[in-house]
Amino acid sequence: MIFRNERSKILFRRDYKIPLDTNKIVTLIDVRRCGKTYMLFNLIQNLRKNVPIENIVYINFEDDRISPLTLGDLDLLVQGYYELYPEKRSERVYFFFDEIQVIKNWELFIRRLYDTLNVSIFLTGSSSKLLSKEIATALRGRRIVYEIFPFSFREYLKYLKININLYSSNSISYIQHAFQTYIENGGFVETFDESEDIKKRILRDYRDLIIYKDIVERYNIRNPSLLKHLIKYIFVNMGTLISLNKIYNEYRSLGLNISKDTLFEYVSYLEESFA
Repeated sequence: MIFRNERSKILFRRDYKIPLDTNKIVTLIDVRRCGKTYMLFNLIQNLRKNVPIENIVYINFEDDRISPLTLGDLDLLVQGYYELYPEKRSERVYFFFDEIQVIKNWELFIRRLYDTLNVSIFLTGSSSKLLSKEIATALRGRRIVYEIFPFSFREYLKYLKININLYSSNSISYIQHAFQTYIENGGFVETFDESEDIKKRILRDYRDLIIYKDIVERYNIRNPSLLKHLIKYIFVNMGTLISLNKIYNEYRSLGLNISKDTLFEYVSYLEESFA
């Protein structure tokens, strides 16, 4: 797949292979700011090599010009398309719905569209509002899900145009130097070309969005201070095995009123939000 760097307008091909010819509903979900929308754009680019542009429909539901939409409005959009191109009812049409989760009960519309028309459907949704288990329930075996992550280290090396040659001392030196930066800053592409101060601010903003919007608001967390303490503990011990029973006993010894169920729930929320 391809990622577009906004400042340089350079397209970067990512290591994802998402099918165009499957009969399933293709769904992309990700942690914040990983470029799933650009994945859709690249799919559309590939389709246009063999499919008429009139057979491709892209809608971004976070576009303020069409907000707010209701479930009934979705049907009007499809009806409007077939009024413009009535001959397309006998052809395959490709629908790309970006950030579909903003429409309440969207799954009812998608299931009917999939079951009754000759269409291929591609969906994206933020992990904060569209989880894999929710998609599985909503679409009942009709979908395949691709989870989109920040750049892998291999992709990071490709972005930096570092040759991967493990038989070259020069190449290994560049790889080791890049690895240190990658470990410290991660694979979020928005940080790659920024100063150290800006990188930290961007990552801090991501962290706060995941904690407060994707977790605290979504799950109505009643004890956010406990969640913050748990997150700090886990982040400090990144890459090492931890025992939730041990953490529970430590919290109890500090006089914190907490149940094991709550602790396990908080950790599951972090996992579901890709934290």
